[in-house]
Amino acid sequence: MKKTLKIIMFILFIILILGLSIYLPNKDKINEEVEDKSIIYSVIEENGKYGVKNQNNETIIQINYDKIVIPNQHRAVFFCYNGEQKTILNNRNETIFEEYDSVDLIKLDNISEDMYEKDALIYKKNEQYGLLSITGNVILEAKYEDIYSLGYKENEIIVKDNNKYMIYDTKGRNLIKDVFDSIESDEFYTEEDEYRKSGYIVCKITSDGYRYGYYDYEYNKVLDIEYNQIARILDVKNKNNIYLIASLNGQFGVFINNTKVIDTQYQSINYDSDLEIFIVERTGKYGAFNENGTEILNTEYNSLIIQGLFLYGEKESEQKVYDKNGKEVNIPFTTIIEPTEMSQYYIKIENNKYGIVNDKNETLINCEYDLIQQISGTNTFQGIKNENDITTIFNKNLENVFEMVHATTEVLEDKIKVYNESEEVNFDFDGNKIQ
Repeated sequence: MKKTLKIIMFILFIILILGLSIYLPNKDKINEEVEDKSIIYSVIEENGKYGVKNQNNETIIQINYDKIVIPNQHRAVFFCYNGEQKTILNNRNETIFEEYDSVDLIKLDNISEDMYEKDALIYKKNEQYGLLSITGNVILEAKYEDIYSLGYKENEIIVKDNNKYMIYDTKGRNLIKDVFDSIESDEFYTEEDEYRKSGYIVCKITSDGYRYGYYDYEYNKVLDIEYNQIARILDVKNKNNIYLIASLNGQFGVFINNTKVIDTQYQSINYDSDLEIFIVERTGKYGAFNENGTEILNTEYNSLIIQGLFLYGEKESEQKVYDKNGKEVNIPFTTIIEPTEMSQYYIKIENNKYGIVNDKNETLINCEYDLIQQISGTNTFQGIKNENDITTIFNKNLENVFEMVHATTEVLEDKIKVYNESEEVNFDFDGNKIQ
């Protein structure tokens, strides 16, 4: 028992010694990597010149520069410019990174003109490029032809080596274990995740020409590198799946993730985000599929277009109107029904005149206006008759509450202003007149 205890104590002692041997030589470097959020640097301006202050409003860099960029407000790394001359300073006004031929910001052009990578910089040495942490530690050695931002995604960069491209993160990890002739973001964006869940369209040049493949945002291969073109559909309502239109030997199809839902046999495919429908074309004939890849109209129409809520198909002498499920709708072929921001009202266009109907196609405002539109961001509508240039205001119940000649309508922060040269009348967003 005692012998076993001694062995355990000896092992623990060895582990402690090894840990200290790793920690102590790197103690300063480890501490340096810890970001202190209580420290906040910001640019100050006076008479067209710029400097830097800290969170205590103390001037750290004197106001002497034409421009200053602080890539990370919690780090004392300041890019100071006077004309073409660039100096990189720390919070002691010392020039830093002088051991390199140059050090540059990584600009995120496609996100914002004034946004940069916060934790990494590009450096140049002996005509080669590498990657530095914001604290000056080498992440990637200077041995690459070029390094630049992917553009749409933070913390990811493109590395060029031997005329081939790889994708890395700003910690120096190779994210896709392959090399390509080009790498692009698919530009997918949501308000919640911004560009973080955008994927990658990659290309290799083969003996048959350019061939494209696709990887998702977790760096998993979705489509092999064998397609002539790939484009992601960005405005689908179902944001959890990846919708791709891809062509193989000049024929287009649709994939949901890595499952083909529309065969690659069409000359063109277009997606309508309002009805969530694909319009396909093959040898001059048109058909339609829903968002899941189910055919709703056969590919037999000479013309098939979407206007408002419906599809309008023509074949031979036949003209028919269909809903988004491919069911025939009993309205004239020349009539268009458009949705509004208020689900109970629809704008009806008949013989180039505008009116409003409900969801049962019952007339609420006759089609006698040259234009009817919902006033943006409000529950109010305006109708315009060109003959006398009369604007009519309808409240949320579609009651005619006001008319004015030669009117201009303007939506302000808290009201709607309707005015001409001699009169001004204000309404709330429900169309009630404000006294």
